Amino acid sequence: MLLANGLWAPVPPEYMTWGAPPAIEFIDALMSHVHSKYYIGWLSAAALHGASHQASQVFQVATSQAIREKTIGRSRLRFYQREHIDHIETIKIETKSGTVSLSSRETTLLDIANDIKMVGGIDNAANLVIELCETSAPDTHTLAVLSEQYPLSAIRRLGYLLENFTDVPDLECLKLICAEQKTSVSLLDPQSPNTGVIDRSWHLKINREVNPDI
Repeated sequence: MLLANGLWAPVPPEYMTWGAPPAIEFIDALMSHVHSKYYIGWLSAAALHGASHQASQVFQVATSQAIREKTIGRSRLRFYQREHIDHIETIKIETKSGTVSLSSRETTLLDIANDIKMVGGIDNAANLVIELCETSAPDTHTLAVLSEQYPLSAIRRLGYLLENFTDVPDLECLKLICAEQKTSVSLLDPQSPNTGVIDRSWHLKINREVNPDI
């Protein structure tokens, strides 16, 4: 199979009818070939961390450079250029073909809270946060350190979801970050009108009701 100009890879017999193995088996080779740093993120990362409430229709990958969407075999790959990718926490996981770079649980939570539209809206974001925290609680100190790489709105939104929909303790360090930065309030749902009450502890306007469906 052809992955990119100048990059061919064999198709294992069990994937002959697909035309290619799943994206997770060739993404590392593809990113190495195009000289891009990367990590598997958002819905694709959440599923690999055990949150499977809503399967992604595309394989979502953060990259250090702009790359066009690709369809290889049955996999649709969508790439999102990410600034400061060197400072984002990732982990390595093993696959049949080697290892791949995956956003850590804490990075995945922050990406979800930052990119609500990419994960299917605020309700599905809440579902994902709940599921990710059920399988293993995130480290709030790590979230605080990583928050330097994210807009304040993502920290506020994630803190609110963690406080109201999970049992994750010790959120004071995140509240302190939200309180120290004197900016206008953020919207809980960036896709909804700018109306509603303000949650003062998170400096967040609750502009719609969140309805997770677990």
